[in-house]
Amino acid sequence: MIGRIVLYTVIALLGVFVLTASFALEHGGGYTSTRPPVTVHDLRSLPESYVGQTVTTEGTLTLSAEGKYQVVDASGQSVVVQGYEEAVLQGMLDRTVIVTGRFDIDAELGVYIDADTIGFAE
Repeated sequence: MIGRIVLYTVIALLGVFVLTASFALEHGGGYTSTRPPVTVHDLRSLPESYVGQTVTTEGTLTLSAEGKYQVVDASGQSVVVQGYEEAVLQGMLDRTVIVTGRFDIDAELGVYIDADTIGFAE
């Protein structure tokens, strides 16, 4: 009797594990923010409307001539990425990334995101 209870418990736990893993694989990755993504173009065109907000955007991570990391869209517009570990950013150069963080404007940096999370786009 106890053997059956243990067996059924193990089977139930395995079932829960498989369902959880399937859900994580199906819905994992992608945007980490609950807000809809904002294009780099929108951040550059209407920066005042995003100041102080947490935004998520996508683009290619590059290093500017001034040595600043930036997210660049297909049309060549960019937003500087600040506040993230340089070693991690270095490993993501020239790859499409998704950046989430606080958006702001600075006289020296221009428009920038103080990044909370950065990950590869799928």
